[in-house]
Amino acid sequence: MTAIVRVDPILEEFDRVFGNMWAPWKPAMVGDGLGTDLDVHEAEDELVIRAELPGVGKDDLHISLENGTLRIEAEKKEEKNEDGKTWYVRERRFGKHSRLMELPFRVAADRISATLDKGVLEIRLPKAEEAKPRKIEVKVQ
Repeated sequence: MTAIVRVDPILEEFDRVFGNMWAPWKPAMVGDGLGTDLDVHEAEDELVIRAELPGVGKDDLHISLENGTLRIEAEKKEEKNEDGKTWYVRERRFGKHSRLMELPFRVAADRISATLDKGVLEIRLPKAEEAKPRKIEVKVQ
């Protein structure tokens, strides 16, 4: 399991200029697992996760939250191998994959939503009231 951490903009700029040479020192946003790319960002009132899951249907996708840890499980089923075919390239990955993410704040579990549209999974995790920033009014006496 990997904790979600803020990405350092300086390291992102190095990645842009020099390729991925800084990757061994850069904290990972999420661990390996689904064999897909994830984007995770924090909005004012929620955490938004987007994952590319081409070829994964709703029935092959399971998402759960327990003790501040989000689990995404997906299964991409392999197409039947037809006998007599000569394969030149076979790079697509199949099988069961999962990813665990420790969330950076408490979420309102009853308001979490997940949608799958054109192979892109979007999970919205609203912040729990106690996790939202609050303005504290200063009283003058």
